[in-house]
Amino acid sequence: MGLVRFLLAVTVVINHTGPLFGLVFTDAYMAIKVFFIISGFYMSLILSEKYTGPGQCRLFYSNRLLRLFPLYWTVLLLSLGVSLCFKYFLHTALLLGPWQTWLEKLSPAAMLVLAGLNGAILGQDLLFFSHLTSNGTLAFAWDAIYQATPAWHFLLIPQAWTVSLELVFYALAPWLVRRSTAFLAVLVAAGFALRAGVSLGGFPFDPWKQRFFPAEFGFFLLGLFAYRLYAALRPANIPRRTLRAVSGAYVAAIVFYQFLPGAMGKEFFLYAATTMSVPFLFLLTKKIRFDRAIGELSYPIYISHWTVIMVAEYFCGKRHLPLLALAATILLSLALNRLMADPIERFRQKRVLRGR
Repeated sequence: MGLVRFLLAVTVVINHTGPLFGLVFTDAYMAIKVFFIISGFYMSLILSEKYTGPGQCRLFYSNRLLRLFPLYWTVLLLSLGVSLCFKYFLHTALLLGPWQTWLEKLSPAAMLVLAGLNGAILGQDLLFFSHLTSNGTLAFAWDAIYQATPAWHFLLIPQAWTVSLELVFYALAPWLVRRSTAFLAVLVAAGFALRAGVSLGGFPFDPWKQRFFPAEFGFFLLGLFAYRLYAALRPANIPRRTLRAVSGAYVAAIVFYQFLPGAMGKEFFLYAATTMSVPFLFLLTKKIRFDRAIGELSYPIYISHWTVIMVAEYFCGKRHLPLLALAATILLSLALNRLMADPIERFRQKRVLRGR
């Protein structure tokens, strides 16, 4: 399933740069929702089969934090360092533009919140519902993202709002995986009903249907359903040609999604296809080391790509930006995994073995 995760990360990158050889795959927001489904599947898998027994819930939480925060903080410091170099040597603020403009106007409380959320991750999604007032304070607005100075502009890694939602889901996951299928179905229905209500209520599509946790929650829960389907299929000894056929059709649906007919219908098709196909993908690829390795690039690609795009666009302009930014992001991600994520992963797995 690593190839799918890699393609989804690439989708987000090229949605922020422009088509890659004419391809955009899915919309970036849809790619993120598919990520949420896959995340729900993985969390249900490891909580049901890996983190079991006394003390394992605490180990699950700490290992999740080790998976996310060190790499995020590394990219955050890299982004800050690159931006400071641009500011003092190239006379452009890069990612620090809003800070440079507002630094002397920000209230102490606003400065503390904005700086703190850059490091904490948790709560970054709330900045998309806030904006800066003329006197430098933070204020909520239902259409904050369209105000003159949305608060999210002060994030050096603005795409990490999705990680903030992931953290909330991780907090709930040990409880959720023990709930009945009927109970989870009610929660999914409530989540999608809320999404419909947001639309009918006249709330802006972004952020209320894109970053509002209660409206995104249902996608994580679909991943729990995918795991339960996987658990039911696992004893069936499904032929590998069937696994290849289902997995190949699903990957093709992602790659060529833009050419599928329809609009809203094909979006729901993709979510349903993801929920149904993930068990087949996992059964096919769970022992393929290369697939696992390429999947491990998805998080560093996602976290680092915005900074890479800003640097690449400054030096190279828009021409060839999709290819250059993607290639540079992949190279940086390989380095980040080799130098930081891989050693941490080995440490995380040792902690699991000790816990058992």
